[in-house]
Amino acid sequence: MRVFVTGATGFIGSAVVKELLGAGHQVIGLIRSKEGAKRLTTAGATPHWGRLEDLESLRNGAASADGVIHLAFIHGFSDAKLSTRLGVIARGLTGRSPVSSFLAAMMGADSAAIQTLGSTLAGSDRPFVITVGTMGLRPGVIASENDTADPASPGAARSVPPGKAAAAFASKGVRTSVVRLPPSVHGDGGAGFIPRLIAIAKKKRALLLRTGWPAVRIMESRK
Repeated sequence: MRVFVTGATGFIGSAVVKELLGAGHQVIGLIRSKEGAKRLTTAGATPHWGRLEDLESLRNGAASADGVIHLAFIHGFSDAKLSTRLGVIARGLTGRSPVSSFLAAMMGADSAAIQTLGSTLAGSDRPFVITVGTMGLRPGVIASENDTADPASPGAARSVPPGKAAAAFASKGVRTSVVRLPPSVHGDGGAGFIPRLIAIAKKKRALLLRTGWPAVRIMESRK
């Protein structure tokens, strides 16, 4: 089976690519750098040049595959295309919060990507898997798939809409699956939030004590 994977060189994506290859599948991974292409080639996958905002590249990748796993999301300002960055800066000059403006732009890019991938797979009965975070769900409450996000949560904007957008293709001849991920996925080789805190703790010879998400308290070591 040929599987097109966006975010193939990310922390989660790298693990997914390894699992797919180990199971005997062929992997086509979306990449935007020579370093990413080298990593995929070394792993045994086929690089597919493009980026999340390059819809034609996504369309071609999905069309050439037997299934799609969408893991990519633009987390960093410098990772967005120039026109997107300029738009965020322009809205900031009008008084809009740069953070909210950037998040809205990245959500828009993710939504467009999902629509493009899903539309390409429509009517083919091919599988389409996407990941959606759980950070926006209400804390202290057992959640179900029907729950809406907590409006006060910083992850509310991303936790529900992508899942609904992808699920809509289930009625259009796409075998859709939505995987809910915790706020932070980490492990050996990761470079996300938790690994950065661990690195700070090691550098400052401190202990990390979790006091509830998302607060993490760093206390000095007495040793």
